[in-house]
Amino acid sequence: MITLMDLNYLVYFCLMMTFGSIWIHKSAWLWGSFLALSFSLAIYTGAVQLFSIVPLILLFLIFWILKNPIAGGKRHFLTITAIAIAALLNYHWAPGFNNLKITSAFYLNFDKPLMGLFPLIFLVPVCQTRDDWIQVGLKAVPLTLLFIFGLMALGLGTGVIEWQLKLPTHFFLRIISNLFLTVIPEEGFFRGFLQKEISHQIGRGFFGKSVGIAGAALVFTLFHLTWTASPAMLALVFVAGLIYGLVYEFSGKIEGSILCHFAVNVIHMFFFTYHAE
Repeated sequence: MITLMDLNYLVYFCLMMTFGSIWIHKSAWLWGSFLALSFSLAIYTGAVQLFSIVPLILLFLIFWILKNPIAGGKRHFLTITAIAIAALLNYHWAPGFNNLKITSAFYLNFDKPLMGLFPLIFLVPVCQTRDDWIQVGLKAVPLTLLFIFGLMALGLGTGVIEWQLKLPTHFFLRIISNLFLTVIPEEGFFRGFLQKEISHQIGRGFFGKSVGIAGAALVFTLFHLTWTASPAMLALVFVAGLIYGLVYEFSGKIEGSILCHFAVNVIHMFFFTYHAE
């Protein structure tokens, strides 16, 4: 017999599959089916209210318009509006969402991942061929290893983090939810959309790319104010944001920054002090 708790988990499984299906076959019927099923189950279980579809529709329209070559004030307005809606979802200020509580500090979020869905669908090319994945491996993996070592050294050297080898509670659920409901949406929004958008507005040269990386990293850090109030940890988050941006820029693939971001998060959870237990 299927219980309400089973359906609660099915809500998030379908939401994860919405993101995963982008790499299987980026077509509206596939990701749209998973999204519709997830949202329908979420309404049935009380995870969302019907009016919670409003920010989802607004983001769909914004990124559907932004995929077209519009410029000037209209593009600036849509970009700022997208950031504002993403902030509402990220800070859990958008009404009607009842995220699933696993522990006092670990939730499965339905609202926050939505900010990165439509950038991935409409704006960000994803790996489709073997050569694409080889490019990610050759360019992103070495950088990821290098930057992880540097980030660890910086965190340990400044005392922001400490060694703490452990097996986190609900570790399998944490890992898959971190990938599909945190890392992929965040990289889709901050690197795939915002970094590129800022760079294009400033200019495509070195200065424009640098401002894009730094600007996206800054907004990324501000979006983590509810995750930690520690200025030192937020500074480390900013450095991490710069790293993800550099990996994305150098690899030319969103999968590169996803890999780096996910590796950092997993290592942080398993080997260092991690307040979000």
